[in-house]
Amino acid sequence: MARGPRLKGEALYHHIYAWGNDRNPIFKSDSHYEKYLEYLASYASRYSINIIAYGLMEWHIHLFLFDSLGKLSQFMNNLHGRYAQFFNRVTKRVRHVFGERFNNKIVQVNNYGLWLSRYIHRQAVETGIVNDPIDYPWTSYRAYIGLTSKGFLKPGIILEQFGQGKVAFRQYEEFIMGEDDGPINWAKTTGSIIGDKEFIETLKDSKEENKEKKLNNKDLIENVSKQLHIRPELLLNPQGWPDRRLRHQAFAILVNKYGISATEVARAFKVSPMAVIKALKK
Repeated sequence: MARGPRLKGEALYHHIYAWGNDRNPIFKSDSHYEKYLEYLASYASRYSINIIAYGLMEWHIHLFLFDSLGKLSQFMNNLHGRYAQFFNRVTKRVRHVFGERFNNKIVQVNNYGLWLSRYIHRQAVETGIVNDPIDYPWTSYRAYIGLTSKGFLKPGIILEQFGQGKVAFRQYEEFIMGEDDGPINWAKTTGSIIGDKEFIETLKDSKEENKEKKLNNKDLIENVSKQLHIRPELLLNPQGWPDRRLRHQAFAILVNKYGISATEVARAFKVSPMAVIKALKK
């Protein structure tokens, strides 16, 4: 079955989770977890992504993040691409490390975000690795209760709902250790948007408006040609390498700056999606 397009946009909170390819381990030593966190911090800074919480398990990862600029796909592709190169090099593998696509759910941050952080921080408890999440080092939980530095982590949107300083640390710990699992089952929910009815309907309406705007935008090539100071017909039918290089720049502007998919760009320029992808790699 064909998969639908990802929900995306600026200023949204996301629950990202990904498994190892064919359910193989993603991490085999402490140094692997450490390297993933190093790359996570680096690419979060590059793409203006706020990491709210994380949980790294041997077989899969969970990220709770805020995407301020709509750069989620670039962020995840670079993060997991870089880590996969590292992992294959040090373990002498050649296969894919992660499955084909990461999973993404948009989350209404307040009440639902609280429970998402709990779900992530209790991963090692629910799988029987530890009895207390404080004993598992590869989640952001210890930073949430003041035992380690926050570092690149941005937990304020969650912790501020529990008070300030040590009060927030103590009350968050009590929240995590409580028996209430919250309004939904995070492991089984199938919706791509997690929130109340109004939030879900508003986001779906916004998605349809953006989709219609993109599909009906006949000025796509004309607008990018103005930015590059070239006639639209030369982008459509380049005459020689200088024109082709400008067309490659147009591909990059549309994909990286405006978030238009390679398939949509290919359709507009009447080329194959692979031609767009190859141009973006140059």
